[in-house]
Amino acid sequence: MELFLFINFSFFAILGALGLVFFKLPLHSALSFIVSLVAVAGLYLLLFAKTLFLIQIVVYAGAIMVLSVFVVMFFNVKEDRLFAKFGLKSLVWLVPVFVMFGFVLSQIWLLPGDFPIVSQNFGEMRELGVYLFSNLAISFEAISVLLTTALIGVVAVLKGKNHA
Repeated sequence: MELFLFINFSFFAILGALGLVFFKLPLHSALSFIVSLVAVAGLYLLLFAKTLFLIQIVVYAGAIMVLSVFVVMFFNVKEDRLFAKFGLKSLVWLVPVFVMFGFVLSQIWLLPGDFPIVSQNFGEMRELGVYLFSNLAISFEAISVLLTTALIGVVAVLKGKNHA
């Protein structure tokens, strides 16, 4: 049963990510991204990481994506204003992306096959909270500022594209 769920959650995560990239309408892409986030939450649940599952559903698939869908619908983003024209010069930028992708794959291939077994309390709220706020408090706050800045940037870009 676990293998069946893993294959299905993985399939929907990949399918949602492909829909995010290939759908032309921004609303369809956002909804496809929600499918991908829920599938990743299902994978967390298979790992018995209950806290990560809840954070993925409530924070990412719930709050952030609802806010993103609201922004897309509020600014009424048109398909023709969303895509830029790409030429041969634009394809040159894909070379570093493929090189980096190849490097990441080679590093994954070099990973050892036997990973240590996690503790019995893996995925519990208390252990995650103690670890985050004792070791990574500054990083945690920096990420929240980065996400807020990115959201402000998205609103500014969408407002500029629709009023141009």
